[in-house]
Amino acid sequence: MCNIHGIISSNYRGTEIKPYEKELQKHFQNNGGVIYIYSKDNEEQTLEHLEEVLEINIREYHKRNRIVFLCREEFIKGDTIDKKAFGDAIKNGLLELDKHGAMKKDVYITIDSFWESTMGKDGTDCYALLENFNCHEDTRFILRYIMEELSEDYINNLIKFHKTLLLDGIEDFEIYTPEELVYKSMTILSRHNLLIYNLEREILRLEYFRTLGELLEGVVHDMNNLLITILGHAQLATMVNSEEDIKKSLEIIQRTTLDGKFTIDAIRNHIRGSTSSLKSMYKFDNIVCTAIEMTEHKFRSHAIGKKGGINLVEELNSNRYIYGNEYELRQSIINIILNGIDAIGDSGSMFIKTYDFGEQTVLEIIDSGHGMAETTMKKLFSPYFSTKGNKGTGLGLNIAKKIFDNHGAEVMVESKINKGTKFTISFPTELFASNVAEGDIEDYNIT
Repeated sequence: MCNIHGIISSNYRGTEIKPYEKELQKHFQNNGGVIYIYSKDNEEQTLEHLEEVLEINIREYHKRNRIVFLCREEFIKGDTIDKKAFGDAIKNGLLELDKHGAMKKDVYITIDSFWESTMGKDGTDCYALLENFNCHEDTRFILRYIMEELSEDYINNLIKFHKTLLLDGIEDFEIYTPEELVYKSMTILSRHNLLIYNLEREILRLEYFRTLGELLEGVVHDMNNLLITILGHAQLATMVNSEEDIKKSLEIIQRTTLDGKFTIDAIRNHIRGSTSSLKSMYKFDNIVCTAIEMTEHKFRSHAIGKKGGINLVEELNSNRYIYGNEYELRQSIINIILNGIDAIGDSGSMFIKTYDFGEQTVLEIIDSGHGMAETTMKKLFSPYFSTKGNKGTGLGLNIAKKIFDNHGAEVMVESKINKGTKFTISFPTELFASNVAEGDIEDYNIT
């Protein structure tokens, strides 16, 4: 059996050869010598480098002629190894060690991409050359392989020409025969694949619960808005005398309740694994109109116990249709309206406009509230960011932005302190829709 030993190593370890250091120390103590093949640097620089990475008095062994340095560039011709020059250099180095009483000899070479490119074909001739030096048991070749620099084609040499293969550890080696290493590698790979499979399933499970958690946070926020709408219009219905106004409030309560049902259905669908987005074609202005109706009680000072009041100006001039989720879009628009109302306070104005522009429909929501600084605007859509203290969850605008993004909309915000805020949301829309989903309130089914 040849006396060639491979060290499976990596550039990630840098230039450190710590595990080999223990073996080298023992080797010198047993009257051994080393041929160290280096690259490019001169012999003194290589000696200084070894002094840095080894805790051995390497210079003392060099003075005693127990280390012979060979520069690999000296036996390279063109882009290939001159095998005769290579063999002669090793032979002369071994004779030099013999002359100074070395009982055992190690030849240490770091095999990287340079060596692979100069060995020719598959390197068989070079390994055969090394095997010729192994007729005596007193000579070992220690080849440290930088694995990430070698091609897959070269790996066969590790199995074919080595007596043992050593896995480079932190402080020591794991030693295997080539057959043992192949067996262990295949076993580890099989376990690794199973582990990856299980990890991917666990990641999916965790992702499921993460999205469910986000969904529940959004649901809690939306349900709160829905309950406020129901309460507001219930109060409004008790304060007005017109039968028509009472009927309108009751219809809004009914529609709001159906939106609540959609919220619960969204959780059910997630638990069941359904990814249906429930998108259909809707007349855009109808969605905006119902969003305004659901927040109408907020604009009536006598319904919410405020002095003064908020003046609402509506200019809904879009004639287009949008393919989307009616509930999600309505709740997102409601979130912006409610934020504007909170910013206005007891008195002020809000303008809600829609118009068609090119292939888009634009929604503008403008409030005369306290406005925002530049730093606040940068965080506006971040989750859990709120300027309302304990009164806000910081989720409303974050959820709205995600929904607008999912509908291909562009959102632009302009604001100045004490000047108010303007939201401009541009949606891709259709000129005509032959199959419009929305219908009368009686068409809804809450069972």
